[in-house]
Amino acid sequence: MTPYRPTYENKEHLAKEQELADFVANKWQCEMRKQDKFNQFDYVAMRGGKVTAFVELRCRSNPIDKYPNCFITSSKLAHAHAMHGATGLPILFLVSWVDAIGFADLTRRYSITVGGRTDRGDKADVEAVAEIPIGDFKLL
Repeated sequence: MTPYRPTYENKEHLAKEQELADFVANKWQCEMRKQDKFNQFDYVAMRGGKVTAFVELRCRSNPIDKYPNCFITSSKLAHAHAMHGATGLPILFLVSWVDAIGFADLTRRYSITVGGRTDRGDKADVEAVAEIPIGDFKLL
């Protein structure tokens, strides 16, 4: 049995993600369909009823240049590689900062380190993470 793990989604968090999804749906001329909260990726991008990409979203509360990297869990990266291998579809990491929006390709290889957040008092928030250099993000 998997031990209980809290989820931190709330209405404000979901509203920010939906705003970001709506922005890219308009920009990319696609439908962004929200997946359930236990799915491997937050959204799928669709055109003509077909999935064209899997998209993980992150809404940051800092400027893009505050840190040299943006982290994603190594397990999420592994899922991205597996899904890309199974489907051939793009797997994108879409991030909004307070001053920019960009996306990175999750099918690339990135350096792995141990990191995460410590402000919630949740030991599971610190784990193996992939470091995606800010320069690898394509800005919208």
